[in-house]
Amino acid sequence: MDGAVLKSVTMMAIALPTMFIVIGVFMLATTLLHKAFPASDDEEEE
Repeated sequence: MDGAVLKSVTMMAIALPTMFIVIGVFMLATTLLHKAFPASDDEEEE
């Protein structure tokens, strides 16, 4: 039983920071793309 708990805690310790890193990369990419290709005022979303 202790082996299963240790494996699950190890997986959480790896997966949780990885998830936040991936989210951060997508947020950074979105910010950079918005700066590189700004939306014009003529193409406003409705």
